[in-house]
Amino acid sequence: LALLSLINFYSSCHVAGATVYDYDHVDTWNTEFSGDNGNCDGRKQSPIALETMDCTHYANYEMNQGDCTLDGMEFEINKNGVQMNWKPDLIGDCQLPFFKIPVNAISDDPGSFEGGDTYVHAQTHIHLSSEHTIDGKYFGAELHMVHLNADSTRASVLGTMIRPVLPHDNPTFEQFLKRWVDVMKSDGCDCTDHYTFDLSPNFKLDVYENMEGKDFYHYDGGLTTPGCDEIVWWNFNTDPWNISVRQFNILVDVILKYKPKDQNGVCADKPQTNASRGGSTSRPPQPLNGRKVLKICSFS
Repeated sequence: LALLSLINFYSSCHVAGATVYDYDHVDTWNTEFSGDNGNCDGRKQSPIALETMDCTHYANYEMNQGDCTLDGMEFEINKNGVQMNWKPDLIGDCQLPFFKIPVNAISDDPGSFEGGDTYVHAQTHIHLSSEHTIDGKYFGAELHMVHLNADSTRASVLGTMIRPVLPHDNPTFEQFLKRWVDVMKSDGCDCTDHYTFDLSPNFKLDVYENMEGKDFYHYDGGLTTPGCDEIVWWNFNTDPWNISVRQFNILVDVILKYKPKDQNGVCADKPQTNASRGGSTSRPPQPLNGRKVLKICSFS
């Protein structure tokens, strides 16, 4: 039941499928999605503009891979980007990944830390163009690993920039990308025959590949899509996840060009994305409003 509650909770809060909005008019969200329609006018909104800073605390995040495999994930292309979710029928079959915020190191009263310290992985998604900035700079894309606490009252996200700089392909990202292109091929109308992939036959999923042993910006914020619920402990990796230029170009194609078929097999007349004219599916940084941003540095 834990996995079902995690999925249902996130679905009820991340209302992208039920709420009509686009990224050319993000400046209207704080009025259009407020009151009964959302919390996008709140004072603890995300993303924010991050700045290089000295470490405020030293502690290690505890991360447990669990024993679920990549075959236990469902891949989808949505209006905001791409996503992968754990399948509901995994219940009891494997241990989902989870991590712990080092609350003993960062809180004066760890016992009252809202939501507790332990968060179970529910899904991962990617926005085109980064949502957060670092020293005023945007990156090509941003990845969010969404986790939820045991009673489904609080979320915690491990976030990282995606940077297309490698001269070779990232093996893990290649596995993900292949599966998103498979969705495009099976459920969409675009030709995908020109995409080829080099997959390792001995691949083993490492959910926290670019997260373990890293330094994080930590702050109290919210979901970055309407209704912008202020329920998220953000933990943002200071070290981007590097992929190849080729992989980034395919990612852009998948998100911006995907035309789904309806139940009768009829192709949509235009891509389903709600990206801006510039190709962004990201909300710009929001005011900090006096919130503290910590930098939790690993002992390693």
